[in-house]
Amino acid sequence: MIFATVGSTQIPFERFVRALEQLPGEQMLVQHGPVEPPGGAARASAFMQFPEVIESMEAADVVVCHAGAGSILCALRSGHTPVVVPRLRRFDETVDDHQLEFSRALAAEGKVIAVEDLSRLAGAVEAAPSRRQTGERGGRLLPIQVAVRGALQASPIPA
Repeated sequence: MIFATVGSTQIPFERFVRALEQLPGEQMLVQHGPVEPPGGAARASAFMQFPEVIESMEAADVVVCHAGAGSILCALRSGHTPVVVPRLRRFDETVDDHQLEFSRALAAEGKVIAVEDLSRLAGAVEAAPSRRQTGERGGRLLPIQVAVRGALQASPIPA
């Protein structure tokens, strides 16, 4: 399964969501923010609560996300080498190119697979190591993950 997230539900990331349409949709769960979901996705949601994002990352074979620090860190902690697509200023997807700089720095260290040219997204996802193949798990949970899990176990959110 592929889990894809745009992170922010405030700022549209249409370019990324449209590029997801080149991936096998029947195997894809997408958090798409304030734009129409990609065609063919098995499941799509504009917004996800943090625990659901973490659970989705932990269940996924591959994570594809924007180049936000929080999304990348959660993917790494879940045992993934995430495929990251930076939001770019020239497309009004962010206020500056900090995500571009961040994704390039992490790619140089082998922590992420950075995709700047979206015509290469499908190839990057295909080349990404599957967490299921390696059997790897991430490191310690982030403090916020521990807090959220503890709070949910203490008082579950009503359905």
